[in-house]
Amino acid sequence: MKFIATQDGGEVAIMDAREALVVEGALSLYVLKHPDSNVAIRAPRATSAANEARLGRMEEAAERTSG
Repeated sequence: MKFIATQDGGEVAIMDAREALVVEGALSLYVLKHPDSNVAIRAPRATSAANEARLGRMEEAAERTSG
């Protein structure tokens, strides 16, 4: 996993598919064992929001290159 600093002072984690699957598996196991935890609520919501944003950026890029 690599971390990249953003201009606003934040950080972005970059990982390959294997690492992402391990993290997703560990998180899923934790959520199954602790369904009432905040992680069980926040993590899927954050993942979904990030995925929707990524898909939106991909669609915008496709429109720019095709138009």
